[in-house]
Amino acid sequence: MRKIRIFLPIILIIIGSGIILFQRNHLEKRESQSSNLFENDPKTEYFGIYLKGYKVGYLASRVDSTKDGYRVYSTTYMKLSPIGGMEKEVTYKIVANADFSYNLKDFEFSMFSDNYLFEAIGKRERNNLIVEFTSGGVKRKIIYEIKSSYLPATIEGLVKTGKIGNFKFFDPTLPSSDSLFDISVSVTGKDTIDGIPVIKYVVKQSGIDVLFWVTEKGELLRSESPIGLLMKREKGLIKKDIKPVGFKLYDSYAIRVEKEIKNPREISFLKVRLDSVPLSGLRIEDDRQTLNGNILTIKKIQPGSSSLIPEEVKEFLKPSPFIPSDDERIKTIAKEVVGDKRGLEAVERIISYVDKKLEDKPTFSIPDPIEALNSGEGDCNEHAALAVALLQASGIPARVEVGLVYINGAFYYHAWVGAYLGGKWVSSDPVFGQVIADPTHIKLEYGGFESQAKLYRVINKLQITVLDYD
Repeated sequence: MRKIRIFLPIILIIIGSGIILFQRNHLEKRESQSSNLFENDPKTEYFGIYLKGYKVGYLASRVDSTKDGYRVYSTTYMKLSPIGGMEKEVTYKIVANADFSYNLKDFEFSMFSDNYLFEAIGKRERNNLIVEFTSGGVKRKIIYEIKSSYLPATIEGLVKTGKIGNFKFFDPTLPSSDSLFDISVSVTGKDTIDGIPVIKYVVKQSGIDVLFWVTEKGELLRSESPIGLLMKREKGLIKKDIKPVGFKLYDSYAIRVEKEIKNPREISFLKVRLDSVPLSGLRIEDDRQTLNGNILTIKKIQPGSSSLIPEEVKEFLKPSPFIPSDDERIKTIAKEVVGDKRGLEAVERIISYVDKKLEDKPTFSIPDPIEALNSGEGDCNEHAALAVALLQASGIPARVEVGLVYINGAFYYHAWVGAYLGGKWVSSDPVFGQVIADPTHIKLEYGGFESQAKLYRVINKLQITVLDYD
């Protein structure tokens, strides 16, 4: 059985609401970065990270005063078991400079896992936030327009100041062309934790509520999110308590169903009921999916016969920072793979190439086609990103689609490819080698990280009932 995921980036963005450390000019060797983090520093605060009751990591943070504000450091480390018998470590760090109200000035960010390394540097310049990042050995730049004079450096810092209201927030753990998220902060009342009086804040972000418990002195004691993620303040760093054994990340968020789907890769029709979550705001319906209330019907469709590409579809031919379809290496490979083929035959060649090129392997990374080519491995995210880049380079509008797929009695979170062929959006899945994806692929959204973040509202809540299939 192939194992797949899209979940880790969603975990990272919520943990990213805290603060992270990275000093570019003091970058340690990778093998030592997950240990000896502030262990002898009395100014450091420690937080245990728990997923569904399992301690999977920690966050160590420190704030230093500067002449005109604060320099905020922290390191987040997690050890996760995506599947039984496998453990993966992921660490990310930032140093962020801010003024006395935690208004962001600049930051440097690093994320690494196994041999994967991602780096980003951001700086405020008047009404812009300029971010330069390196992924797959290639440097790229994104310029974000900031319409507000206030951009919180961290959500933790924001709630510590007691500020409430609506804000824009930039999260470096999910870099994309639109990583400025709308957030709102409000106070829900007072509480106590271990006998300590606290103020309880709720931060609304991407359709979910993240809760923070802060003392009257501005000390964060606890935060929780509805996906089963908990961070709580602890007296020190107790690494031996990190025991992901028994917690299988993919399985823990799978949606079990009572009715078995036999030969799921071969069916042509599926009808399901989606319960327990609001579906408004999700871009579920398309040429293959029809939603009537909470009843979703999915059909396996073939390309149409139209040669026209509507204006709204042409945007899916354009490169983006994390789908660099204009990269010379991508264009060269696309030309070699596709040759003189067009339409569905071109898609078939690209799907086959990606399926053979990338080893199916759980990968904790920010998906990037160039990095996938360099490593020769990846999970569904890397497969989808590389396939979309090659399709766009071949003149075929394409996008990353995210949702769920059925495997052995359950629906797992997954990512695949949508290609615009003959006037229709056709789903393809390079992980399964499917040029026409089977109808157990339930699309909930499409697009980059900012769109995938909408899945916050359904993870850990969505229930699926299989009504019929053929």
